[in-house]
Amino acid sequence: MFSKIGKKRKITLWTRIGFGMGGMLSSGALTFTHTYMVLFISTEAGLSAGEAAIIASAAIYLDAVLAPLMGFISDNFYNTRIGRRFGRRRFWILAAIPMMVAEPLIFLVTPFGFGYYLLCYIVYNIGYSFASTSLGPLTIEMTDNFEERSYLTGTKHLFGNVTGFLMAFLVAFGFGIFGENNPHSYFIIACINASIMVIALLGVYLSTWERTPEEVAQEKIANVGEAIKKLFIDIFSTFRNRSFRRILYVQMSAKFAANVWSACYSYFIVFTLGIPKSFASASETPGKVVAIVCIAVWIAWLAKKGFHQPWYAAVLGAATCMAVFIGLGVGQFTDMIPVATVMVAYPIVFGVWKFFYAGFQYLPDVPLNYVPDIDELITLRRREGIYSSAQRLVNQLIQGLITTVFGFLLLASGFISTKDGQTVEQPISVPITVSLTLLIGCCCMFVLSAFLARNLKIDKDTCDIVTGEVERVKAGGLMADVDPEVKKVCEELSGLPYERCFAHNTIGYQEEEIKPAA
Repeated sequence: MFSKIGKKRKITLWTRIGFGMGGMLSSGALTFTHTYMVLFISTEAGLSAGEAAIIASAAIYLDAVLAPLMGFISDNFYNTRIGRRFGRRRFWILAAIPMMVAEPLIFLVTPFGFGYYLLCYIVYNIGYSFASTSLGPLTIEMTDNFEERSYLTGTKHLFGNVTGFLMAFLVAFGFGIFGENNPHSYFIIACINASIMVIALLGVYLSTWERTPEEVAQEKIANVGEAIKKLFIDIFSTFRNRSFRRILYVQMSAKFAANVWSACYSYFIVFTLGIPKSFASASETPGKVVAIVCIAVWIAWLAKKGFHQPWYAAVLGAATCMAVFIGLGVGQFTDMIPVATVMVAYPIVFGVWKFFYAGFQYLPDVPLNYVPDIDELITLRRREGIYSSAQRLVNQLIQGLITTVFGFLLLASGFISTKDGQTVEQPISVPITVSLTLLIGCCCMFVLSAFLARNLKIDKDTCDIVTGEVERVKAGGLMADVDPEVKKVCEELSGLPYERCFAHNTIGYQEEEIKPAA
């Protein structure tokens, strides 16, 4: 039960449910912590908006460094006795569980100041990095089937949306019962949320498995210096994979917009729309239900029409919703629209927004599942962890940049920090700054993502061609016998001439154990 390595298993309902529980991590822990931490520190703990931004961004930047390191370690963890016993991926999911206790500690009002909150947030992010960099590769480890990978990914997003629904209810309940300006409200919510995350990680650990050491090319590293060299070479080599670059362009444009919304959300609700946090969370409940139900729509749409059509709908629809949100905010703080109207319109727009949100969060993960297969075409190695880490590195750098810039934009706008829930009227420059940030950072980036998606060629058919060609060559087939159409697909997805595939190149750390195909 605890050492699920080396046995072929069937993807059952329990497998999908257990793995899917991993989606609760990003839509549960991150939703609350990243949304409310900066607001809590700047309004309850007495730190300035700039100090809060430094705490948030410093931990994110650390995670950006840690993510590729974790991917590198997990890819090579079978070289250790612990890895062969507990798995090269699942061990780190287990290690993340006790670190979830750091989340409620972030939301305590203490006299320890800046250093305390920075340390707690760093510990929390390290635990999250342990789990997240190992979760993605498990989809690829457990099955080569495109449909099964799609269902596993879809189930993960389904659970993420369920957690989003629970978090909306939990936040509304916490602030409604214990008070909007009561610092203990944050702590109680965080305690419940951390408990849910522990259960989710246990579910993932107990329901998943991974490839055997024999199925993975074992890479020998002579010394620490070579290990560091290999880490940097392997991380940056991922960007030479054309399909990976193109997916990153598309996904990170939308992630940028989503991170801007996350950074602005609490300030937008309180200081731009002028509605209570408890009401906002409660009124979002129908929208969270929409996200739970409609993930099936995006799964079916992707299966029937491919990636592009649903992607255009998702990001352009999201851009439209953001524009409506901004319009409501501007109308409210300029007194053109009464707060009552905003409170009626907000849950409606939010429900539509969550439909599109579910789409742009889910869709890129499906083609990303096959990027390591294209990498195997290029390098003859299995580097799921390195790709997961490279993706997370880029995302964390973007998120850290957004958090830093937005924090100092707030500071420059004249935001007034408070302590112990004191109420203060903010200058008009604060809601204007928040609205402009959403306009440029969300609307424009969603439109850019739609534009960049035109060049993405990876889909089920092309992926099947690549995996079939890799299996043929690894079974002893000659590269010279390749079908011309297969060769064309391999070159399009890899970005390399076919003759330079199958380790006939200098991409990645050059291992003596990895022999180019004949």
